[in-house]
Amino acid sequence: MSDTPSTSRRWTVACAGAALVLAATACSDSSEADDGPTDETTTLVVGITPIIDHASVFIAIEEGFFDEEGLSVSAQPVQGGAAAVPAMVSDDLQAAFASYPSFFLAESQYIGVTIVAEGVRGTEETAGIYVNDDSPIEAPEDLEGRTIAVNTLNNIGDVSIAASLEEQGVETAGIEFVEYPFPDMVPALEQDAVDAVWLVEPFRSGAEEDGARKVFSSYTGIAEGIPVSGIGMADEFVAANPTTVEGFTRAIERANGMLAEDPAIAAEIVQTYSETTEEQAEAMELPVWTEGAVDVDELGRWNDLLLATGVLHEPIEMSELTLQD
Repeated sequence: MSDTPSTSRRWTVACAGAALVLAATACSDSSEADDGPTDETTTLVVGITPIIDHASVFIAIEEGFFDEEGLSVSAQPVQGGAAAVPAMVSDDLQAAFASYPSFFLAESQYIGVTIVAEGVRGTEETAGIYVNDDSPIEAPEDLEGRTIAVNTLNNIGDVSIAASLEEQGVETAGIEFVEYPFPDMVPALEQDAVDAVWLVEPFRSGAEEDGARKVFSSYTGIAEGIPVSGIGMADEFVAANPTTVEGFTRAIERANGMLAEDPAIAAEIVQTYSETTEEQAEAMELPVWTEGAVDVDELGRWNDLLLATGVLHEPIEMSELTLQD
């Protein structure tokens, strides 16, 4: 990240040109597991952000669900969907776990992507805006004209914040969103580089532990219970590897089923792929996982929010964006 974070008004569309930030390059040639699909890629790298929402990938790896499908799957950290989607389209990643606006924006720019599996649903407790304990910001209306850090611009953070605030009658035109990786947000807040930060788990509970104060839940009102993130693949990859995609999707759906039944599993496994302590994991507010395939109707709610906030100018055709039987 540069010394001066990039800034944007919430209705500036800036997805496709995002810089790729990867912990390491890990692109694999097409290969075949002994019992995997013939002539299809069976070694996949999935782009993830080290947050609790992406636990299903690690569950599927640990439980051997991918192995049972004849697939070799590894996870690679990225800053967010704006970095993950371009890497996926260029085949540096074969799949990407990202917030849904990343996929909607890619589709609006004719970057062919397909959502193949669901992630989590948001709750009032799992994401929100935090300030220093001594901040004069006490209520949502106090955010007018302030600077708020989000992990990716023109995406799930600023869009859900803007939509929810506007529903409450708060003027959002003067709010400035700035981009910071999640691990850098609390230090930026403590140094008064920003007025507020938008946090999800495991960073939310860690910030509260350090004395940060929550002033607003972004997944509320119009965004209450909205699908937050899922896994996408490039259209070309889906077309060339149908058996692999089916197996990958089954493995993730099995992991989602486990997490839907016992969300506490996520609090345990997040400690293995993020800097989350056992104490922080125990304090987390867990998101909601659902069983089964992508819920197209629920996912379509993002058309409403993205149109309402000016990020999209026309709705995305859901049959073009989601995996079809």
